[in-house]
Amino acid sequence: MMRRLITTVATGALALGLTAGPALAGQCPALIAQIMAAAGNRFDASAASARALAAQAKMLHDEAVSMKQAAKHAESVAKAQEAAKAIGLTLKMK
Repeated sequence: MMRRLITTVATGALALGLTAGPALAGQCPALIAQIMAAAGNRFDASAASARALAAQAKMLHDEAVSMKQAAKHAESVAKAQEAAKAIGLTLKMK
């Protein structure tokens, strides 16, 4: 009985891990695009900070895609959220 429970939990965790990576991978570019559009032609310090953070998020996303690492996608999303916060933007998540 206990062995079956452990197997079920492990299988569920594996399935979640396999589906979370691609979901985050598709979300990163959309979040970065939202930030860049909102920062637009603004020249204030917060917009400059947001653009720099969005560039870091893009770099993390590109690295995640090339290395196929879901953890890097999560870092990219976190960096995008930090960038959005810098300009007071509420991101629309998928």
